[in-house]
Amino acid sequence: MTVGRRIGNFGSQALVGAYDFHLADLDENLEILGLGQRSIWPYGGLRNEAGDLYVLERKLVHQMTGGLWLMSDKDGALNLAPKAVHSARGELRREFSADRHIYRDHLMAKLGDLAPADEQSFSFDLTDDRLVWKEGELCDLEGRASGPGLAFYGAGDWPFLYIARAFWMTGTVLGDAVSGIILVDHGYWEQRGEWKEMPFYTEQQVAWNVFSNRYEDGTHEWGHIVRGTGGLSACMVVGGNGVTATSELDSAFVLDDSDFVSSARFSAGGETWEFTAEPSDRMTHFNKARWAGYRAQSGRMRRVGDDRKVTNAFVWLECFADRIRAEGLAKD
Repeated sequence: MTVGRRIGNFGSQALVGAYDFHLADLDENLEILGLGQRSIWPYGGLRNEAGDLYVLERKLVHQMTGGLWLMSDKDGALNLAPKAVHSARGELRREFSADRHIYRDHLMAKLGDLAPADEQSFSFDLTDDRLVWKEGELCDLEGRASGPGLAFYGAGDWPFLYIARAFWMTGTVLGDAVSGIILVDHGYWEQRGEWKEMPFYTEQQVAWNVFSNRYEDGTHEWGHIVRGTGGLSACMVVGGNGVTATSELDSAFVLDDSDFVSSARFSAGGETWEFTAEPSDRMTHFNKARWAGYRAQSGRMRRVGDDRKVTNAFVWLECFADRIRAEGLAKD
């Protein structure tokens, strides 16, 4: 018998929407849609008064973490700050309650004279509406939640759930006064594997765009725009006219000679957003640490027709140029 379309497999489909954040719903022992919590990613972009960009990214897998990616574009590209090499890594002490999650006191810092001289401290304190993130000389940030959370469920042979929550933060990075967005994203899937080994990352992801714009009038727009192979798409944006949440997305990319995106347009829910690259915002070290043609960069993302002055902006656009071309999304 020929095995074709199977019952319960709806192919490259997505469900997207907003949700009210309650930390108790994200207890790591609770499954959602039959999926288990596998990874948490705190990350984002903050700017100083001169407009210089700092990008932070850390991954938490239960009580383990691999260290902080702290990048700055002050030298012409988003390069890793040397001090980040001594950021906290390994096993952390966790203190969880229904309304508060604290990660702190990493074990390697307890080695006394055996610890590196520049070993940085670590504390990550999350509640329903507040985040405090401190890492010694690297960062000291605090902020409040910005609007509802966003969720993306990808159906198919390898179902996954991606949950995002944004916080508007102020404080210091490397001693520099900054403000900007930090997101705390939770990833759920069936197998107990690493995200970069899973089919969505290795085969399906075409582009994933996270962006944030703070406007002169004090309003804040942020969201995720995702394009996968076979039409798998998600557009989730908070701001502007409320919440845009749809799996119907048109996208087009212009690639440069190095397979970075020089510009892109995303249309969904009657709105269009346009990405414009900035050469100084390629994540050079972050890309070198990855494989399979992965490209990550920052830049600018604007809703077409919105002429308000942006006072603080951040974009994390990651893509695979070969998949953009294979999907017919590369434009001249």
